[in-house]
Amino acid sequence: MKGFKSAMKRKIFIILILTLTGFSVFIVYIILSNLTTVLQDSISARAIRSREGLSYLIAQEKARLLTTLTDYAYWTDMGEMGVKKQDKKWLKENLDPWIRRTFGYELIILLKSNGEIISKGVSPDVPVRELISTDGKTKDGFYLSGDRLILYSSSGIFDNSGETFYNAYLILGKVIDEKLLASWKNIIQADILLSIPNKVYTTNPNIKETKVGSEGYKYHSGYIVTKIPVTERNQESANFYVYRYDGALNNIYKAFLITTFLSIFLALLVAIILARFFIIKIFAPLDSLKKCLEDFKEGLYKTDINIKGNDEIASLAKSFEEMASKIMERESALEVAKLQAQELSYKDDLTNIPNRRYMEEYVAKLINLGKEFSIIFLDLDGFKRVNDVLGHQRGDELLHNIAKWFKRHLREEDMVVTRYGGDEFCLILVGTDKERADKVIQRLHQNFHDEDFFEEEIPISFSYGIATYPSDGNNIYELLNLADRKMYEMKSGKKKSLD
Repeated sequence: MKGFKSAMKRKIFIILILTLTGFSVFIVYIILSNLTTVLQDSISARAIRSREGLSYLIAQEKARLLTTLTDYAYWTDMGEMGVKKQDKKWLKENLDPWIRRTFGYELIILLKSNGEIISKGVSPDVPVRELISTDGKTKDGFYLSGDRLILYSSSGIFDNSGETFYNAYLILGKVIDEKLLASWKNIIQADILLSIPNKVYTTNPNIKETKVGSEGYKYHSGYIVTKIPVTERNQESANFYVYRYDGALNNIYKAFLITTFLSIFLALLVAIILARFFIIKIFAPLDSLKKCLEDFKEGLYKTDINIKGNDEIASLAKSFEEMASKIMERESALEVAKLQAQELSYKDDLTNIPNRRYMEEYVAKLINLGKEFSIIFLDLDGFKRVNDVLGHQRGDELLHNIAKWFKRHLREEDMVVTRYGGDEFCLILVGTDKERADKVIQRLHQNFHDEDFFEEEIPISFSYGIATYPSDGNNIYELLNLADRKMYEMKSGKKKSLD
């Protein structure tokens, strides 16, 4: 009997140990599987945000380049003075080094359709025919020149109306160097590495190029590494890498492994002493942790784990809470950076008022809401003479002062002044029909004549055109075309009266 009881005790003990070990392994497997999925999803999500952040900055650089190119390519003086007369003094004052000094572009080339270079300055040597579209249309992209990656944009030279083509092209380009990468780093708060054949540009000399798989990202040595390939002539020629340090993920994973093994050991020890205590003390908290992991997978980081005590499970729960807190902090910081970048993208650098992009999105929003509004498209009269006589710096000061003047005289919340480009402005008057808009602009036109913008005797005025939604058009392009046409009619009438 005594031997039987001892054998039963041994069997029960062995069964209990095996059962609890199996349960422990099973639970650890579930936790590890869920944690691995959560961590992988978190890494993937943050890698995508890093990629989107850098892609957005590259797109913004392209947009700024295209805006500058359009301002100069659709300019009658560029065709007459730059292409036809090839006035070297004029080119120096208006093209290179003016554009290089003002906008920081290193590639500035003016050439004829037959390939003859009119102006090049100290621009890098590039095969210009590969960078232009033979039909005069805009063309942009990246071009690898030696050990430099150039973001370029090109366009045919036209008059102000875009109708007369001067059989010439303007190419502008920005070299992607460590200075530019450093400015991007400050915005997205992550290190950036640009790898091209035989050359690497980086914001941190301690980071090296990392091999990234087909998914486009990798977690390596505490960094979430994201790869953005650059395609040139249908072939990959360079790669951008974003290195966002996130050592918390690695620390959490190590802490989890340590805590898991301790939990198994304690679970076995507690099972030998008291199986019921083991079930109540261990399995219930693990269920809670599993629920939290599922919430993490759904993006619900603000979860109350509600596990008290000083044991390993409570320590693990605290680690998860810290991980959730850090994830929320990083997402909040990324959202703030995104909003700041978006705000900068809507503002004109020179005049500090909303730019063309803001105007277009604002008008699209008004149209979607079905609100009546009027667009006043205006162009300065005599601005060209200011640039020619007083120089571009005084011209820029004039544009800045005129923008301030319009803001001061349009103080109502439903009246917005934006810079369309060059010396052109757009006024958006919400809830205003054409008759009221005409009264507003006539008042501004009269007050504008009374304003003394210069001590010099250079008269400054403006011509304008009005278009109202929905009576004059169903989209922004129809409205702008009508307002632009009316503005040119007014400008032409002024010229005829002077003649």
